[in-house]
Amino acid sequence: MVRLEAGGLSNQPVVEVLLAAYNGERFLRDQIDSILTQDYANLRVLARDDGSSDGTVNILNEYAERFPERFRVMPPSPGTGSAKDNFLLLMQASTGNYISFSDQDDVWLPDKISRTMQAMHQLELKWEADTPLLVFTDLRVVDKELRPLHDSFWAYERIEPDRIDRLAFLLRRNVVTGCTAMLNRPLLEIARRMPKEAAMHDHWVALLASVTGKSSAVRTPTVLYRQHDQNVVGAKKSRSITEFIRRIFINDARIVQWEISQRQTRALLKIHRDELSTEDRRLLEAYLQCGTGNSRIVRIATLIRYGFYRTSTMENIATLVDLWRMKVPSADQP
Repeated sequence: MVRLEAGGLSNQPVVEVLLAAYNGERFLRDQIDSILTQDYANLRVLARDDGSSDGTVNILNEYAERFPERFRVMPPSPGTGSAKDNFLLLMQASTGNYISFSDQDDVWLPDKISRTMQAMHQLELKWEADTPLLVFTDLRVVDKELRPLHDSFWAYERIEPDRIDRLAFLLRRNVVTGCTAMLNRPLLEIARRMPKEAAMHDHWVALLASVTGKSSAVRTPTVLYRQHDQNVVGAKKSRSITEFIRRIFINDARIVQWEISQRQTRALLKIHRDELSTEDRRLLEAYLQCGTGNSRIVRIATLIRYGFYRTSTMENIATLVDLWRMKVPSADQP
């Protein structure tokens, strides 16, 4: 049973939690209850269903009836078919000065919002009021029954959160897990223009914070990151070196991911060119050159010069192979 504490609300800014749902009845109540029992009491939930065929809508409506001041469900609308676009509609409908993303199948630790807001406040003391700000945290990896699998998602996936300030790295690998993120209003206003070329909402937000604002990484886990058979994005066990080598020359999926990142970078440069520093514009243009240059040697040299590296040596070798394999435009192509 959820019990809500009302004390101290006047001294707390409101945090709006954006809950994206789709066929989530299996774990949804656990997540909502963990949100509504946060030790940071002054929060509200804005939820949207993306066309579920199970009991998700009934669960959302039940909470909206029980907690009308704190839980709101967006009116029914056609499904978008993706978590990214579901979150975009939530961002566009949000009225909060601070927002946090929520998946439907995790469980938040009780101090998630208060701990994140504390880091946000520290950023606000350092930067101007209109600075786009992002705070994100580590996670604890658990199975579907919430049994622990790993104490740190960052360690599990070899994520280095400080690399959010290294744009050359961030273009290729996201370090922000959306369900841990908190955005202030200036960053939300920019993020609401997220284009279809964005890979995922959290990667897009991370890029925006890197090039237009500031961020802070909280190294304490604040979320039980549930792994199950229906995860859209989740923790993935690393392949063995033998398997990686076996697949290094035949893995077309990597090239697909490279093309996705190229489209995302092109959109970032087009939409936010005027907000970028000269250095960042040049770096984005160089990254695009890696994928579109008419010389394999130039592509590889550009990658090395600007440091568009991945985490491991094997991943970087794979990247060099992929750049060599990618088609070079013919002389008569524009």
